[in-house]
Amino acid sequence: MNILRTVKLADVFTAGNLVCGVLAIFTASNAQFNLAALLIVLAVIMDTLDGKIAKLMHQTNSFGKQLDSLADLISFGVAPAFLYYALREPGIGIVLILILFSVCGMLRLARYNVSEGEGFEGVPITVNGFLFPILYLIYLALPATLVIWPAVFAAMSVLMVSSLRLKRIF
Repeated sequence: MNILRTVKLADVFTAGNLVCGVLAIFTASNAQFNLAALLIVLAVIMDTLDGKIAKLMHQTNSFGKQLDSLADLISFGVAPAFLYYALREPGIGIVLILILFSVCGMLRLARYNVSEGEGFEGVPITVNGFLFPILYLIYLALPATLVIWPAVFAAMSVLMVSSLRLKRIF
């Protein structure tokens, strides 16, 4: 398979999603938390655009679906967990919750990739691309709210792997 012939325009936006997620991790590790949160939101925009472009240009394929999930795991699974980790440097119990969150995100994406039905089973991992930047904005105004993040990570872990059926909203 010639990789350059396989990559489509939509995949460039998927790569943009991944780049935003990786840069969010890098910037959070340098205590640039505002930029990290913004990059997670930009990853959501890139993720939305890749799907819209793929459909518009009739470029949906399993290669693009796999790429999308790989990028989503970094941007909406690992990056939000690392943002919290860099803000707080939590103990082992919370680190385990952050790891569980990332693993549940991976499981959610794998299930989505092999499903054939309409809509979603479990909360899409992309929701985290909005949720945690919003929590970060709340944290800026009310720093004490950082203590609720582990409960949110735990709840999202359960919701992502749940059997809850949801319809697409965009």
